[in-house]
Amino acid sequence: MIEIKQATKNEISIIEEIMVDVEAFLDSINQPLWERKNVTWHGLSKLFKIEDFYIAYLDHTPVGCMALVDYDPFMWPDIKQGESLFIHKLAVKRSGAKKGVSKALLDFAKDKAVRFGIGEVRLDTDQLRPKVRNVYEKQGFVCVEEKCLFEKYFTAFYLWKQEDK
Repeated sequence: MIEIKQATKNEISIIEEIMVDVEAFLDSINQPLWERKNVTWHGLSKLFKIEDFYIAYLDHTPVGCMALVDYDPFMWPDIKQGESLFIHKLAVKRSGAKKGVSKALLDFAKDKAVRFGIGEVRLDTDQLRPKVRNVYEKQGFVCVEEKCLFEKYFTAFYLWKQEDK
């Protein structure tokens, strides 16, 4: 069973453990995504508060996390605060891979957006990672833009919108 809980200060080390696990795995398969300094709490806390993070537990063991915010003027400057939720740093440890953890985190974000009356969730990802993009697309996210940031980060921007009832 997968349970998702909002993180507390006492769980900073859990978030770091998940993020470092994913960073190390991606490095080990020669597909680096994040630098270690950016997935420790020192790096993460420059962009996020602890309350922005949610941790996924699989059978009471923490295996995934994400930051979920309602404003991202850097990546989505045309979207006003409160018009969408934004997912960042979605990460699943190897021990949680292929067990529905990513889907549970994405569903959690979508449900939260619907409860808040927003009905939209956005995220960005590496444009050159088809497996990751496929995960998002299978969950109803649609690529709305692709562009190269800072002449080196090929980025795909995704949107999920609540269907009209």
